[in-house]
Amino acid sequence: MTGFIARLKQRKLVQWALAYIAFAFALIQVLDVIAQRFAWPDQIEKLLILALAIGFVVALVLAWYHGERGAQRVSGTEIVILALLLALGGGLLWRFARNAPASATVAIANANAVSPDRKSIAVLPFVNMSTDKDNEYFSDGVAEEILNVLARVPDLHVAARTSSFSFQGRDMAIPAIARALGVRMVLEGSVRKQGDRVRIGAQLIDAATDDEVWSQTYDRELKDIFAIQDEIAKAIGDELKVKLAGAPQPGKNSVGTTDLKAYDLYLRGIALWQQRREDALWQAIGLFEQSTKADPKFAQGYVGQALVYSVIGDYSARIPIAEGLARATDSAERALALDPSSPEAYATLGTVAAYQLRRPAADALLSRAIALQPSFATAYQWRGTLLMSNGDLAGGLASLERASALDPRSLIVAENRAFVLRTLGRDVEARAICMSVLAAEPSYAGCLDDVAMVDLRLHDFTEARTMLERLAATKNSGAAAQGRELTDALASRGDRHALAVRYAALPFNSNLQPGSGNALQDYDLVGLIVQLDEPGLALEFLEREAKTGINGYADWAMMLPAVDPIRCEPRFIAVVKKMKTTDPYYAKVCGDKRG
Repeated sequence: MTGFIARLKQRKLVQWALAYIAFAFALIQVLDVIAQRFAWPDQIEKLLILALAIGFVVALVLAWYHGERGAQRVSGTEIVILALLLALGGGLLWRFARNAPASATVAIANANAVSPDRKSIAVLPFVNMSTDKDNEYFSDGVAEEILNVLARVPDLHVAARTSSFSFQGRDMAIPAIARALGVRMVLEGSVRKQGDRVRIGAQLIDAATDDEVWSQTYDRELKDIFAIQDEIAKAIGDELKVKLAGAPQPGKNSVGTTDLKAYDLYLRGIALWQQRREDALWQAIGLFEQSTKADPKFAQGYVGQALVYSVIGDYSARIPIAEGLARATDSAERALALDPSSPEAYATLGTVAAYQLRRPAADALLSRAIALQPSFATAYQWRGTLLMSNGDLAGGLASLERASALDPRSLIVAENRAFVLRTLGRDVEARAICMSVLAAEPSYAGCLDDVAMVDLRLHDFTEARTMLERLAATKNSGAAAQGRELTDALASRGDRHALAVRYAALPFNSNLQPGSGNALQDYDLVGLIVQLDEPGLALEFLEREAKTGINGYADWAMMLPAVDPIRCEPRFIAVVKKMKTTDPYYAKVCGDKRG
């Protein structure tokens, strides 16, 4: 044993072991930070730790066999092998960092999110305990109405429905959910609806300690559902020491109706509205219309119609955008006549005004919606894209970051934020955000589009083709060949001019038309035609888009650095004026040039 210990000392095996352990520990800490930032799967971290464990054994073996009189000697071959392994490991780390999505709590969420304290809360979907599993929309609706009341409180940071409801059916601990949503308090509950009776249980959990700080069970007649929701919201306000805004008046309630049929139809419609799919949106409109027929004074029923009509033109070719906006305006105004404090109605009118290029009015209306409901993520989202299209790129990003903080798991908020980053030339960040979205929802068209555009800008044609093919499969199967045609042309393997001519002739919103052969947004086509070396055709297409007079097409295109080669052209400057916006890059790109 004495001889063995002497040999250990001679070969400095203990020093090697301690040095390796210190190195491995430091490396694991660094990898842990990187893994959280890029949301690496747990398997990757486990494999890296396993590799380090194996490396420990290898290091000891090398130290033993190369130790001679206290000096370790390593052959040139072994040095080469170690260098190759380090290079391979570095390459794999770069590849994972480039392609691995940022987590929903890091990449999608606002990096400057409000620090969790007692005045930050998430309302989880209540569990449906009814024998009829189809009643899930009802239990969701109960939770959502409580959330809506709390979201109006200026002193509260309330996670948006999209994010808090994304944990439905997932077996996760409350502290983990709270961390993902950036909140301290979590409200959970259950609903049992049977006949004309309803039993609701609710518990408020402090995620910092995982302790229950308040709980209550309500066993009432179904007609009392509205009062129960208000009582729960008030109890939460009392517990968090905040005063509820717009407290229900005597004889009224936070929902706006006492008609159970109208309320039931509204809840079904809201569940469909949240899906943002063409078929679901049309079904939602039908349910909201039935809801207001059941109770013509039900403001929320009109709000539902307004919300759907304000966006449906982006999802369906069955209705012209202008007609959808007119119907949205009518429904929102009827809602405001019944409830002058409806934040959703103001937000709808704001986004309609933005579409119609009534920019100051749009900003005022969206700001009013935010004042009425400070945790209204959608209003921040819509205002962010408005500011961006006005030429205020930094302001647009700030508003979308606030929306991300409130709704960290929203796909559309994340995609809009990625687009604004693209306008700022921060393509790599935009790609990282969208890759995180695609990890959660692989068929999300908005981010497939964004990532493809970034890859094309970076001349990564292999990745771009993959994304374009996925986009076509999701959005427009008739565009299956677009990925190959576009990447071949940009890589000088195809006819650039012919493709540019075809793109320049595409009709408005061609991505929604099966026979168009296009799955990309109109605002991206402008930059692509420029990239295909056809600036004249790009200007023609841009001018034609501007004739629609609708926000989100010509003005969005003009904010992208991809159009810099045509930015100083007099025709481009004329389109800027026509769209009633400001070119944030004119001075930088054009200097003292005048058209």
